[in-house]
Amino acid sequence: MKIVLLFCAVVLVVADKEAKIVNYQSNIEEDGSYKTEYETTNGIKAQEDGISYPGNVPESGNYVRSGSYSYEWEGVTYTVTWTADENGFHPVGDHLPDFSFTREHIGGIDEFQ
Repeated sequence: MKIVLLFCAVVLVVADKEAKIVNYQSNIEEDGSYKTEYETTNGIKAQEDGISYPGNVPESGNYVRSGSYSYEWEGVTYTVTWTADENGFHPVGDHLPDFSFTREHIGGIDEFQ
């Protein structure tokens, strides 16, 4: 998930080759939780935090993450807040469609098997 957010930010920064990072902070705790944030001169801001929940067998478990990013385009600031967990990536923003009803209308995955 971090890679997706970073990719989006890189694409926007590449669009403005003069943009510079003016603030970057990152911290990883002993329990595996982390928090990171950055801001660029062209108005991009992002923050993310997460924690790992180990599974019962090696190489399993879950990482729960949340964050937000904002950017300006044609004089309008767009902000997306999001969560990512075992149920997928869930972005929310005034400019994004609302898909919150989808899960209840489609039903569980087990119904399709």
